[in-house]
Amino acid sequence: MTSETSAINDPVPNAVIKVRSGITESIAHYFQLLNLSHSRFNIFAWLFKPANHLLTLYQSIGANQGAYLYRKRLIHGSNFACAGGVWLSDFSSVKKNLLEPQARTYKVASSQLRVSALPASNFGHRSNFLLSLSQKGAGGNGDWEAYRKCVEDTLFTEETSLRMKDETSKALIQKLAEGYKESGLGKNRAFFSKEDHTGDLHGFLVRYLHYVIFGLDPFDEAIMKEIKIFHYDMCSAAYHFAILGPLLQLLKFGRKWPDQFQVVAKIYENSPAISLLKEGQDKYNKMSKVELALLMTSIMSLAGMIGPLTLCNIVLGNRKLCPFEGHETNEILVTDIWDTLNLDDRDEVKRYIYECGRLRNPVSNTHKVAQEDFVAKIGRRDVSFSKGTIIFIPLQLASLDTTVHRKNTFGFDHNREKLCPLSTIFHSVGDKTNGRICPGKGVAEEMIIDVLIALGKLRKRNPC
Repeated sequence: MTSETSAINDPVPNAVIKVRSGITESIAHYFQLLNLSHSRFNIFAWLFKPANHLLTLYQSIGANQGAYLYRKRLIHGSNFACAGGVWLSDFSSVKKNLLEPQARTYKVASSQLRVSALPASNFGHRSNFLLSLSQKGAGGNGDWEAYRKCVEDTLFTEETSLRMKDETSKALIQKLAEGYKESGLGKNRAFFSKEDHTGDLHGFLVRYLHYVIFGLDPFDEAIMKEIKIFHYDMCSAAYHFAILGPLLQLLKFGRKWPDQFQVVAKIYENSPAISLLKEGQDKYNKMSKVELALLMTSIMSLAGMIGPLTLCNIVLGNRKLCPFEGHETNEILVTDIWDTLNLDDRDEVKRYIYECGRLRNPVSNTHKVAQEDFVAKIGRRDVSFSKGTIIFIPLQLASLDTTVHRKNTFGFDHNREKLCPLSTIFHSVGDKTNGRICPGKGVAEEMIIDVLIALGKLRKRNPC
């Protein structure tokens, strides 16, 4: 099999899969719709608010999984209610919502965030958490634009690009390759675990990302250990979630989260990148080094350390593709495709990453808050929703729109037409964006390409 023909077809390509809605699913969907669209005078709807709240919490867990959302779409159609919001899942709706300014609330994907755990300034406690700030044109006051520019100008610079290509980054990738070889080309799962092992994936990501983005010394064992403890060993993302975070702290699992958060924030504040920030600039809304460090501690917890890890696990074959109902996508062994790639062609390796992400998006969804009343077709009827309704943007489902990827939608073909320009894996439509495209896209993309090439060459020299 050559790289030009290395595609895996779905045995039931673009088939119309019929799924019957059970009574439990029908009732759940009815209550979610009722909760979102009832009038203020509907006493029946108010009585069921507590039950709907519990249902929303339950569904918000499943809604982080692409297969769960796909089943919802099979049952209810392109638009449906779930996890406390309305999901508009056809590609045109997702594209529109990714390219227009977004109003936001305290959510990451479908999960509710704990406001008290998010960064706030010591000067008036203003919120600077980018993922929850609204943009101009969608109720924002300009804070998002100022803070985003500060992040980009301070952490994603020409120096960042140079560090990606220097000898230190190459040495880190070489160390990862040695660990991959010692693990039997990943057969020893210690390579993918978060325990301390020579050349493991978690350790590599901590060192590489903090070197490239912050300019920290990746061989400073004390600093790298503190960062790894917080982000991976202590599961720092959980600290930021409502209900889960306080519950884990109550059970003593997360008792050290607040203190370790401050330890990592101080490391970031003193990093070569942030220490160069000139404070008090109007274009950054007078953002201070402390504010930027606190912001980046949360951003790295919820996105910067999780997204690249998830995508690496997918492209390296440690996580299967999604088990979409009626299809056999999850039976595809992506390593079989990886082994056929021309590793001297970086663009082909990039397309492989994007096709893996299309069939298992690292982040299944995002959201916006409706800025005006609107109507959406749910099933066979038009349903009215009010201003303030959460509109979920299912990035994963947009990638499965058969009107866009018409051929072999649920199969694997990294040479498919317009794969990268239509990709939603970085919170954008290819390179088109409303400004919220992942700021670390370039770093993550180039890093994973380098990793796939280095490890792929090992696989070719040591075929199974």
